[in-house]
Amino acid sequence: MSRETVFVLCMLLGTTKLFASENVDSLKNILHTGLSHQEELETLGLILLEYRSTPDSIFKYAEKLSSQCLKDDEHYLAMANSYIGQALKNQGKYEESVGYLYEAMRLKQLVGENTGMLEGVLGSVYGRIGDMDKTRQYFHLALNKRDSAHLNFIMITNNNFGEAFYQNGFYDSAHYYFSKAVELASENEVDYAYRFFRGNVGMVNLKLGNVDSAEVQLTGAVELLGDTNAGLTFQSLLAELYKHIGKSNEAIKIVRSVIKKAEINGSQEQVRDGYKILSEIYEEVGDYKQSLLAYREFIEVENSIRDIETVRKIGEIQTEYEVGQKQAELDLVNAERDKERLVTIGISLLAVVLLILGLVILKYYRQKEKTNKELERLNQTKDKFFSIISHDLRGPVSSFFGISRMIKSLVNRQQTEQLLAIADDIDESVDRLSALLDNLLNWAMQQQGHFPNVPEKVDLNEVTEDLIRTLDTMAKGKQIDLKAQIEGPIHLWVDKNTTMTILRNLANNALKFTPDGGSVTISAAKQADLAVIKVIDSGVGIPQEKLKNLFQLQDKKSTYGTSGEKGLGLGLQLVYEFVEMNGGKIEVTSEEGVGTTFTVSLPLYDLEEEVITT
Repeated sequence: MSRETVFVLCMLLGTTKLFASENVDSLKNILHTGLSHQEELETLGLILLEYRSTPDSIFKYAEKLSSQCLKDDEHYLAMANSYIGQALKNQGKYEESVGYLYEAMRLKQLVGENTGMLEGVLGSVYGRIGDMDKTRQYFHLALNKRDSAHLNFIMITNNNFGEAFYQNGFYDSAHYYFSKAVELASENEVDYAYRFFRGNVGMVNLKLGNVDSAEVQLTGAVELLGDTNAGLTFQSLLAELYKHIGKSNEAIKIVRSVIKKAEINGSQEQVRDGYKILSEIYEEVGDYKQSLLAYREFIEVENSIRDIETVRKIGEIQTEYEVGQKQAELDLVNAERDKERLVTIGISLLAVVLLILGLVILKYYRQKEKTNKELERLNQTKDKFFSIISHDLRGPVSSFFGISRMIKSLVNRQQTEQLLAIADDIDESVDRLSALLDNLLNWAMQQQGHFPNVPEKVDLNEVTEDLIRTLDTMAKGKQIDLKAQIEGPIHLWVDKNTTMTILRNLANNALKFTPDGGSVTISAAKQADLAVIKVIDSGVGIPQEKLKNLFQLQDKKSTYGTSGEKGLGLGLQLVYEFVEMNGGKIEVTSEEGVGTTFTVSLPLYDLEEEVITT
């Protein structure tokens, strides 16, 4: 019998060792002689062949083989997984067994190796858990790949098919397939397999009541297999036969020996079957207490082997494998389709590149045009911003003109004692001018090409008081009565900086165009959701022809105030823009020689009433 035949038999049946232990020792010694990577893998494979019926050794050397494998060693990885899967199957650990067997099959398919043997083992596992549909499926797949092992492979697959039928109570079918295996073993003169398969036939004959034939066949299998897993199975069956023919004490002795050896080997199936037979023997002889104890042990082991969750997980592993197979097929089809698309893509690629190039050029010119427009807008904004700074600074600086006039008047009248008070006014004006300059410069640093509009809650009373203090010196210089009339607390929802600029420009213009001894009043009242703010002066007034274009910058000629104050003519244009920016509106009425009234409407803070009520 060839080494290949022995390997196949051992992998599928878990039979006893066929080689001497000296062969194992020599192989283990070879491992420590500086072998090449390939030689080390081959040696580990031969050691596994020698230890095929010893679970602990299989696990040890299969894991060692797996750990030594590199990326391209799929053949040996498949071998390691095959041995572990078979050993777990013999121990009744079907869930773990299926995982290793599927992985072994996947690896073999990667390198184009035949998977018939593994499909036969999988069919046997599914037979153990009662899934006969899967059993038939995998055994037929195995038989369709028989060329790799010829008649030996067919012989063993028939035996395993018979085992699956036997495990699920189909004894006539089991007898048929076991008998086919015996016939093939006899024709091929494989004596070892012949006696093994005859033991399986004896196992079925026992179930069918053919006691005499069963005893001869089972005894021959026990003598052949000894205390291996398969041998223990036949010992249990022989004990069952002795029970039927009245040899109860001999049967009990055999079964207890089998249970003990199976527990040492970790073979749960052997333990389970042993307790079942033991329970039946004790029941038959009338020892119901021992029968019940043995039956309880049988149920406990049976539940651990045929756990529903185990069956479910095996199904999940199989589904995952099958989905992976389908995905691999789909990937192959998609790869073929991708190749077909390459020609079309190649032809289209040049056109796409040219189209993209054209779009890039078009986008470049459009972006350039947009950038030029943005630069022009930023330049205009810059000019406007510097005009604001110039205009806002002019008002406070003008107050020094009023102070200088007062100093001259006091000196002419020799009222020098009042100069100290004026000095205090100068200090205060300088401080306010410095603060204004700081605010304007900080504002300028925050600008990045546009004016900000950040609405917030603004106290109009507070803003007006600050404005009166800032312009008070200028008003005193012209002896103008500057005052505020605010009806109660008013809070605005506006941008504070631009709002202060609005009021400062309007008040500054009122003082500028009001003669000495006149009056300027800043009043405010609520009207619906708006605050109506008025700046009223008793100045020279505005001609009707100028009122139409008052808020537009027509030219750059300055307009002089009643005391020769000079301006750039930009203030009212900025006021108009800032009022619109804050969501308000501005109106003006004027009569020459009587005075002018600017009316500004700005939004109120919408939570003001709630705050006041609270």
